[in-house]
Amino acid sequence: MKNKINTVIWISLIINILLSVLKLYYGFKGNAGSLKSDGFNSLSDVFVSIMILITLKIAHKKPDENHPYGHEKFEGLMYFLLGLVLVLTAFSIGANGISELYDYFIHKRVFIKPSTSTIYVAVIAILLKLLLSYLTITASKKYKAPALKADSVNHLTDVFATSASLIGITLAQFNLIYFDSIASILIALLILLSSVEILKEAISFLVDASAEKEVVSNINQTIKTVLGVIRIDDLKVRKHMKHYYVDVEICVDERLSLKEAHDIAENVHDTIEETYLDVLHCMVHVNPGVPKKKK
Repeated sequence: MKNKINTVIWISLIINILLSVLKLYYGFKGNAGSLKSDGFNSLSDVFVSIMILITLKIAHKKPDENHPYGHEKFEGLMYFLLGLVLVLTAFSIGANGISELYDYFIHKRVFIKPSTSTIYVAVIAILLKLLLSYLTITASKKYKAPALKADSVNHLTDVFATSASLIGITLAQFNLIYFDSIASILIALLILLSSVEILKEAISFLVDASAEKEVVSNINQTIKTVLGVIRIDDLKVRKHMKHYYVDVEICVDERLSLKEAHDIAENVHDTIEETYLDVLHCMVHVNPGVPKKKK
């Protein structure tokens, strides 16, 4: 699985390098400000792909003395850094677009019409990014890899961003030059929106946020089916990247021997870990209680 995830990231890296060169070269040569902005966005994607490759190598290491719970949270840290990189990229591109509009309308600066070759580059970029988006979305669902999920969101945002660039360049062919700068600002907003979503999810990975209500409810119902459990006194399910940790307090008949109570707790532990493969560990605490009398 690790090798297959790495293959997807390597494909992304190679295509992002190609797109960075194409966009920046034709953006500068063809006087297309939005394509240049999109080129710098692709350049940040190259950095992101390299960062993902390095992080995944660390995240897949086995637990050790200093990291008894494994290294998966390094992937969450990378997820967070990816969000920050996208925020910085968005502000940089947006500021450049606003500056160009200011020069156009206030300083009456004359801008050269973008070359038609930049239109073809934008179309090629959109097609390649659609391919990457499909590839990473499919792989992220199959392998449940948060890093690939973040990268798929990034690729999909790039599709809309380059589409905005394409529209801006096309309108500029009809002497609506300032639309190229407006496209740069739209690109920045799209990148900013996706970065906020990535940061929110990354924070949930890093702060041990509670699992989804449906997951908690399902685990709750499963524990209640275990023979000997009178009730559930407390249940906590926390995220650990794509996995979960479960802490539960169950109530059992106070008249049972220690061995009998332990066997019930062990049964709960085994049932949860065997039923829910995403659960890394289920910790069970036993409380004494009195069973309800049957009417």
